[in-house]
Amino acid sequence: MMWILWLIVITAILLSVVLLALGRGDGLAEEEPDDVVVRLPVDRSMVASDVETLRLPLAVRGYQMAAVDEVLDRLAVELALRDAQIRELQGDGARGAREAREALPPEA
Repeated sequence: MMWILWLIVITAILLSVVLLALGRGDGLAEEEPDDVVVRLPVDRSMVASDVETLRLPLAVRGYQMAAVDEVLDRLAVELALRDAQIRELQGDGARGAREAREALPPEA
């Protein structure tokens, strides 16, 4: 007869834990949103010092993926733009740059 009482107590405890885990009841705090708080310059292109001073927010296991993705996406876009500008400048002034390199004294 005592085992029935223990079964009821254990069932009540397990039910309480399940209800709290599912968010029913006021026992658990609300989860904080995983907002990305990364300070990137908006009015100009990124420079090397922006990357050097960048501190990504930490998560439980490493860095917040959304923050890392934001920074990498921004860097990829800016590098693609710079590559396009370099190709454009090299196409227009490749001969002038080659002549300027040839005019330099040879390295010792």
